[in-house]
Amino acid sequence: MKRFVWMAAMMGVTALAGAADVSRAAGDAIVVRGAIADSDAEKVRQLATSETAMLRVNSGGGDPQAAMQLGRYLRQRQWDLAVDTVCAGSCALYVFPAARRKHIPAGAVLALQDTAFLRAQAGPEYMRRSLVEAGVPADELERETAALAAHLAASAAEEAAFAAELGIAPAFYRDFRQVAAQADSVRQRFPDQDAAVYWWPAAARLQRCYGIAGVQEGPRAARLAPDGYLYVPALSALVMGDQALQDCP
Repeated sequence: MKRFVWMAAMMGVTALAGAADVSRAAGDAIVVRGAIADSDAEKVRQLATSETAMLRVNSGGGDPQAAMQLGRYLRQRQWDLAVDTVCAGSCALYVFPAARRKHIPAGAVLALQDTAFLRAQAGPEYMRRSLVEAGVPADELERETAALAAHLAASAAEEAAFAAELGIAPAFYRDFRQVAAQADSVRQRFPDQDAAVYWWPAAARLQRCYGIAGVQEGPRAARLAPDGYLYVPALSALVMGDQALQDCP
């Protein structure tokens, strides 16, 4: 159990979060609310009918493997997706890009964060420090650091396979590092807030740079203007735009 908690902390997963609430809504859409967990793709499958063609989400993330499983199901069924309020973390990385058409209405937010690829790039010193902060005893640090490195490498390989399967450019899972680096200066404007950094890529960039088409993003540009970021108090989140990134080839 302890190792699960330590691994989850490094993977950006809420370790003890329960499964999302999955239900059928009007128009035969299916709604997923909450952190995505192992059983959620199966719950969606059981609720689906031959008429179902829309998944609505309100999720701050969850288990990456479970989110990939749900994303694969969406791609197989060729469903559309609508973000009710927020699609962040694993929802944004693995569920959102798998849908046929993706709708982000006014008031909703798409929020990408650290990926498996980026976490696997962390050096052993960073991993040890994270494990110490998670409460790992000193006499277990070397063993747990090695186990964590192996786990992160395996997760990164699974993420790369998922991207290849869906035709997503690898840069989609790498560009957050540049966004986060620029966010350091912006965070100084909120000295009293411990804001997590997220990235909301534009629909045009998603299609041109990463091969993720069919995105309807609503008033994203107006919401991020004039400074290129959006602070979301309810999430204690600083959501950055694309200004830190070079144009893609």
